[in-house]
Amino acid sequence: MPADCLVCREVAGEVDLPSGLLVDEPAVVGFHLPPLSENPTPYLGHVLVVTRRHVARLGDLTPDEAGAVGRATARLAGALTETGADWVYSAVIGTGVPHFHLHLLARYPDTPRDVPWHAVDEWEGARRGGAAEIAELSRRLRNTDSLFRS
Repeated sequence: MPADCLVCREVAGEVDLPSGLLVDEPAVVGFHLPPLSENPTPYLGHVLVVTRRHVARLGDLTPDEAGAVGRATARLAGALTETGADWVYSAVIGTGVPHFHLHLLARYPDTPRDVPWHAVDEWEGARRGGAAEIAELSRRLRNTDSLFRS
């Protein structure tokens, strides 16, 4: 594990995740974006699916990892929809931290139609919260049927 990899530190439990692990599988984990010093109130509904193995790119995943990412993504997207999202966007960008992580961004009914998918977390009325709000959303996500389907 590279000592400077934020995602490795999150997976190892060295970064406080108010959501805990929403998905905890042998190849992947899923959790809500935690509050960090550079972003103390992240967008509520910004969930990450990450590989346990330190690997940079989507194309570097093993077939088992890719399948696990797909299953975890579908479960988490379903849970976000069950808890109020109209739509869930997904993106793999990977330029900020070279450890595979897939972003899920919930789009809520009160999001103005002219807000583009990649900016749902940036508009003035975007839902934001700290540890308590993330923990509450995570509790609701855990109570959905989607999160527990196999």
